[in-house]
Amino acid sequence: MTKIPSNSGACCLPNVDGITYLQIGVQGRTVGMRGLDQVFQQLVAMGRCPDDATDTELIGMARQSNYIPRREETEIDYAAALRRAYDAFFSRQKSRA
Repeated sequence: MTKIPSNSGACCLPNVDGITYLQIGVQGRTVGMRGLDQVFQQLVAMGRCPDDATDTELIGMARQSNYIPRREETEIDYAAALRRAYDAFFSRQKSRA
């Protein structure tokens, strides 16, 4: 998984193992999240394609290691970013197989 997104001011972001940076919402606010590789590996092991994983499932699994505000608009933005990240992760896993 790409740890630092392009065009995000990455020169200022720390490169920390286990942290994935996502762009959240229409303003593209960059947020570092822990443990997403494990979340995505678990979804793959469950046989969940990116289109099959629900927003509630993505948010719930990511919340186990991260703070995500409990506001509907914010959850929608996080879910969209998580889905994009999971789609990229899933595509990389398929290309390795």
